[in-house]
Amino acid sequence: MSAIEKKKEIVKNIETEFADSEAIIVSNYSGLRVGDITDLRQRIFNEGFYVKVLRNRLTKRAFDNNKFEYPEELLTGQNIVFKSDDNIVGLSKLLVSYQKEYENFEIKGGVLEGNYIDNKQIGELAKLPSKEELIAKTVGLIKGPLTGLVATLSSPVNGFINVLNNIKNNK
Repeated sequence: MSAIEKKKEIVKNIETEFADSEAIIVSNYSGLRVGDITDLRQRIFNEGFYVKVLRNRLTKRAFDNNKFEYPEELLTGQNIVFKSDDNIVGLSKLLVSYQKEYENFEIKGGVLEGNYIDNKQIGELAKLPSKEELIAKTVGLIKGPLTGLVATLSSPVNGFINVLNNIKNNK
């Protein structure tokens, strides 16, 4: 297999990987030590996200084939690519917190559902509550009125049973 065929296969794999994703975030990792990058990768993998260092030219082709909107400067320099299939808020929170720890780590921007988002928008996404928090709040909002309804409906029955027990105990 020639080098060109290998690169085409790599682009096709990247393209397939990105086509199924909700969001892709590109960051500059120049200036980070190997240990720092290893730490970041470990955090990302533990949370279930995708992380890979890809060649800019191959990533550009995959972006173009998927018809993603992005500025040219997004894919310049030493980049590391992160991908989320269904939890962009969680990935954003993780990357923004890592950026606060390591000043050499720079979130450049990304693609959310095919459209470009800059690092400010990624920061805003990180401020949103996580998917789990939203589910918990929704369940709590649904549970509250139902609990009150059950208590209200069972109250007359409990009162009637207490009256009958008092009559039985008095006789």
